[in-house]
Amino acid sequence: MIKNGAASDSQPSRKRSAALGEQSWSALLCLICLIVLFHGLGSAALFEPDEGRNAEKAREILLLGDWVTPHQNFLPILDKPIFFYWLVALCFKIFGLAEWSARLPSALSAMGCLFLVYRFARIKWGMWEALWSCLILVTSVEFLVLSRIVIFDMTLTLFITWTLMSFYAAQKAGQSTSRNVHWLTMYAAMGVATLVKGLLGVIIPSMVIFGYLLFSRKWFLLSQMKIALGAIVFMVIVTPWYAWVEVKNPGYLQHFLWEEHFVRYLTSHFGRTRSWYYFFVVLGVGFLPWSLILPATMRSLFKQLADEVNLFLALWIILPFIFFSASYSKLPHYILPIFPALALLTGRALGMQDYESAKSRWGCFFILLIFPAVFVLYLLIGAGWPGLLPVEIRAGVIQKVAAIGVYAVIFFLIFAVFAFGHIKRLWRDCGAALLCTSVSLALFFVLLTQIIAATSFHRTSRAFAQQLATVIDPKDRLVFYNTYSEGIPFYLQINKPIWLVQAAEKGAAMGNHYVGENRPAAAAGYGKIFFTYEEFAQQWKNSDSTLRVLLKEKNLPQLSANIGAVPDKVMKFDNYLLVSSR
Repeated sequence: MIKNGAASDSQPSRKRSAALGEQSWSALLCLICLIVLFHGLGSAALFEPDEGRNAEKAREILLLGDWVTPHQNFLPILDKPIFFYWLVALCFKIFGLAEWSARLPSALSAMGCLFLVYRFARIKWGMWEALWSCLILVTSVEFLVLSRIVIFDMTLTLFITWTLMSFYAAQKAGQSTSRNVHWLTMYAAMGVATLVKGLLGVIIPSMVIFGYLLFSRKWFLLSQMKIALGAIVFMVIVTPWYAWVEVKNPGYLQHFLWEEHFVRYLTSHFGRTRSWYYFFVVLGVGFLPWSLILPATMRSLFKQLADEVNLFLALWIILPFIFFSASYSKLPHYILPIFPALALLTGRALGMQDYESAKSRWGCFFILLIFPAVFVLYLLIGAGWPGLLPVEIRAGVIQKVAAIGVYAVIFFLIFAVFAFGHIKRLWRDCGAALLCTSVSLALFFVLLTQIIAATSFHRTSRAFAQQLATVIDPKDRLVFYNTYSEGIPFYLQINKPIWLVQAAEKGAAMGNHYVGENRPAAAAGYGKIFFTYEEFAQQWKNSDSTLRVLLKEKNLPQLSANIGAVPDKVMKFDNYLLVSSR
């Protein structure tokens, strides 16, 4: 058993095993992580709606030269802080406008999380636990997906992880200088997390820290935490942008702090209400394939709950999970910050199998391989009977059926070799299981990346924008009529607003409640953007520019009645039409 982060002296053989070839194992793990996170990072089109809107906000930072107020379609969007958009905009500035550069901050944040997890586990427990923890984290479905899309939550998770690990390191540090550095790092990371996604950057780590102080009865740490100095560090990081954006957009703080935090959490105003058990389902699916061995992890945890490290990690998982479950607004990515702690506990449980029974160790290994085996079998059957597959991936599976077959053969060979070694008792520690699992899962997720990329070429915004570019003149005025596609402005790289035509009483615009309810003015010099149906009818008759109107096919009769004529159809794409005023 391991207490307070020190390996037990009763296991010398395990120490010797962990010391052999550590650089090689670490290099293999690093290679696996790089392949899984960065292979084909830009091969898929932007996912709607989040990736399209977030990439466009970053593009408009460069276009407008405004590094204070986020804009989408040249309208101020004040539902999130700007730090994440800064990161994406900087990547655009350095590498150019592309899907992979838009996703780079999320992928790099994921690498940062993996580094912190490896370092934490290596110091507290040992090499095998560190290797398993990183492999578990990088190959859990939700963590991997969110590391490869343009979304805030991976960057938020990085800085929350940094905050909590700095706290734990500080209260364990022996020297006062080292301890003070960890305290100040904790407050700085908390400040950046607050710039990423608001008060969650403070609330999540604070509840975990408070819970740890409560259950461990270490209230004396409050006198050591440099709270006054930490508050100064926190405010120096957070205050400049929040104050500046309030000056430029009066009322921002009231809207952001009240509407985007308390109203979102306490009411169903944003329409994201889910059942109380919603996050249990998300966790079960999002932590695959490792959720298959969570029962074994929980048994290991309960046996060692008195261990301070386990207590800290358990609170890191449980308290945010309860907090988000109590919210009226629920989305799958909300619980991502608990994944590093969950990976650490699962990694410790698997690492300890090194010196426990071989039967238990290989039982876990065979359970893990069920997930890719069953899924690949399903894809192969679906390639023959496409009706069994979801429409979203059907084309990609059929296109990549040869790659799926090759993976199935490789997977079978890997499984057979290591199963033979297990039967013949050739494997002495968990290295064989680690190698087999990491290679199998890395190849599996590379295969999924290729399928998703092939499917994405049929997604509306990218393919639609490519066709629109061939029929739209820069002098034309593009209009969205009672609809919106977040990726179109990014892919068209427009330099003027798209007009938005919708009912005055509609509560959201561009999928955003702030814009729909407040109808803010566009950036200086870009004129009117919102039009009611009646106002647009006048523009249709009197505008000097050619109006190119994007609408869903089902809304064509409404537009015709609105303008008093049947407009000329220019093109059709999926369920969208492009019509013209002349």
